[in-house]
Amino acid sequence: MVNTIIDEGAYVSILSSTAWKALGSPSLLPEMRNLTGFDKGTSRLLGILPNVPITLRRKIVYMNVMVV
Repeated sequence: MVNTIIDEGAYVSILSSTAWKALGSPSLLPEMRNLTGFDKGTSRLLGILPNVPITLRRKIVYMNVMVV
């Protein structure tokens, strides 16, 4: 996915379920917790997409991404 915002200092990395489906709905690791936003609202986690390759200035890093 091009033109995606990466916050390298973020505590968690989140991918929308729409973007996950656009990637072909790859297998997720189960995750039972919910996320709480700044507005105190909660979002149900669908799972964790492990080892997602992210290219940052010609360097590839692998991250686990939570799918919401």
